[in-house]
Order: sequence, then C-alpha cells, then structure tokens
Amino acid sequence: MKKLLLCLLLLIALTLSAETSGQYGLQMLKIISGANQAGQGGGGAFSSHDGFAFLLNPAAGLVNSSHVISMTQNYWIFSTRLNSMAYNNSKGKTSLGLSYRYLDYGKILSRDDTGEIIGEFHPLDLSFSFNFAYRFTPNHYAGININGLYEKIDTSSSLGVSFDLGYAYLTPVKDLIFAAALKHLGKTGPMDKEELKLPLTGEISLIKGITWGNWKSSLEAKILQSIDDDGLKALLGLNISPLELLNLRLGYKFGYDAENFAAGIGITVRKIVLDYAFIPFDYGIDDVHMIGISYRF
Repeated sequence: MKKLLLCLLLLIALTLSAETSGQYGLQMLKIISGANQAGQGGGGAFSSHDGFAFLLNPAAGLVNSSHVISMTQNYWIFSTRLNSMAYNNSKGKTSLGLSYRYLDYGKILSRDDTGEIIGEFHPLDLSFSFNFAYRFTPNHYAGININGLYEKIDTSSSLGVSFDLGYAYLTPVKDLIFAAALKHLGKTGPMDKEELKLPLTGEISLIKGITWGNWKSSLEAKILQSIDDDGLKALLGLNISPLELLNLRLGYKFGYDAENFAAGIGITVRKIVLDYAFIPFDYGIDDVHMIGISYRF
C-alpha cells in the first residue's frame, strides 16, 4: 500500500510541475457532474452520498458506503448543457460504480475562409465510466475509473480511453481523511489528423469532519493542477447539516480565471435527495445552475 501511495504521489508531483503544450480536448472531463460537489466548489467527494462522488476521486464511493443512483442537469456556461447519470453500490470491502456524461455545446455556425456562413454544426462530448474501489485495510482505500470517451466537432470525431486513480487514508486523527487522485490518464484517436491530448490532472486533499452538538459538517481543502493549465489551483469546500434532512454548502476556488464562489443546498425526502448548486462567473459569463436528484436504495 505504501508503494502504491508513493507511486501515485510521484505521478501527481510530475503533473504539478509539468509544462503545458499541445492541443487538449475533452474539457468535459474537468466539469463537475454532481450538484452536491459543485456547491462545494469541487470538494465534497468524501462527504456526499450521491452517485457522482467517484468521478472526483475513484476511492470516494467506497468510503461513503452508499447504494444510490443520481441524475444531474447542468446548465453550463455559454448555453451549453451537461447531462449526467451515475450509479454507485458500496459493499464495505468493494465498491462498483457506473456513470454517463453528455456535454451538448448547442448549434454553432460554420463559416468558410471568407467568413460567410455556410451552415451549422453540433459539437458534443460523451463519456461512459466504470468504477471499482477496494479496501485494502480498515484505513486504506484505493479505486480506479475506466472511461470510454467520444468527442465530435463538425464532421471530425475522436474515440479514446482514460483512467483515473484514487486513494484515501483514514488517518489516526478523528474524522480526518487524506486523499489523492490522478485523473485523465489515457489516449484518444486523431481528430482531423491531429491527436487530442487529455487534461491530465493531479489532486491532493484533506477532509475533516466536525460535529457541534446536533450539527454535522465536513470541510475539505484541495490543491490541484491540470497539465493544460499553467497555474496551480486550490479550493475550500464546506458542507453543513443543521438538520438530518438538510445540507447547506459553500465553496471557494483560488487561482481560477472567472470563478471563485459557489453555493448549494440539499434536501432529503425519505429515500430521495434533491440538490441544487449555484456557480457565478465573472466577465459577463452566464452564471451556472445545477439541479440533481438521487435515489438511495
């Protein structure tokens, strides 16, 4: 287990220090699918119990011990829409997950070399994911996502496959988790004779559970770096449960160009959970609204 963790941390360190170059595609992979996690600015994989947790860290679905199916409608920037569905079934020792994500860019005008409109096209990104997580010891968890990828722009398209690796350590400190992930390792076929690179991303997190009387909360601090972005990024995510059926969420991002603050709410009605996230953007970019629903078995 120690060798596995050292290898993962070494790969993440190489990602954090890598220089960016080349053409990168499938940016959908960097968009948060779950409204629960989006309301925490991209944190919350280990405090949420929806089906999307393993997309942030492949080990998270096992730590959460959930059996759930989730759907999200994400009204993203520039009138794009991301539709997502995920299923997770944790059995204590192992966990299995499935997800589907479809990013619709809408219709875009096609122009010739003179700028004259000659038609329109409909770009899209598509991903299918399979997750498996395993508990090696009571405190050490690891997981992997296998992702089938498809991207289409005008008449050109590309198929690919990627892998995400995740690790979680339940530290001796009460309710403190250390987590690491390396995501989007893989390859795509050429699009219009040019190979697209995937946005390889490394992440390291600390998650602390806090209880005040009947109030329960979780605070996450995360640093991350994508190979297609020169700047190191960080975030803080907070989930507060003043009541068993109510979750209030806040997030703040550091180092992002057009976004920082995020907020969300979750309401549980028996086995059904309704989630909402709001992500404002700067520079006249449309604000983002996400709506999710989960059913817990």
